[in-house]
Amino acid sequence: MFIGTPIILWLDIPSWTKNTYFFVCVGYVTWLIVRKEKLHIVEKKLVHPAKTLLAFGIKFGAIALGSFLFLYFYDPDSLFNVISKKPMLWLSFSAIYVVLSVIPQEIIYRYFFLKRYRTLFKNKLVMVLVNASLFSLAHIWFNSWIVLAFTFVGGILFFHTYRKTHSLWLVILEHSLYGIWLYTVGYGELFKMAV
Repeated sequence: MFIGTPIILWLDIPSWTKNTYFFVCVGYVTWLIVRKEKLHIVEKKLVHPAKTLLAFGIKFGAIALGSFLFLYFYDPDSLFNVISKKPMLWLSFSAIYVVLSVIPQEIIYRYFFLKRYRTLFKNKLVMVLVNASLFSLAHIWFNSWIVLAFTFVGGILFFHTYRKTHSLWLVILEHSLYGIWLYTVGYGELFKMAV
């Protein structure tokens, strides 16, 4: 599922084949979560909410500044191009991105992965790297090594946040902020986002 699905969606095969396979996988994961595994998403209270949110803000600020400066020096024409020229497109795409992309990805790649497969890994570092690699592979259809590198690093960050806080909603917020920021600041074309 974690390897076959991205590859099948990436291959040049009929759309109906991809769509059928994709919905079968979604149905399978849903069945596992709801029926077989009886996995229940329970949000735990943050142990040190102020400290956690401060670290969260600093990390996001550093990444936002770095991504802004990169575009500023290498492709300034892309800076804030969508939100300044097509604000309604930016708003609608951001909402769709969170609901149809971020939330399902975090349920599958963080919550489901950890709940079902964490006992297979004796080494935590190996588990993090495997999870980040699978998360990166899910973006292979972008046909870009830059995107794979971005999502690999993102996978490590999101996995670390989830393991540390056990908060699915916090990692969904983090994933959403990074994705929407990259779209906002001007990386939409790289990620094949609506521009």
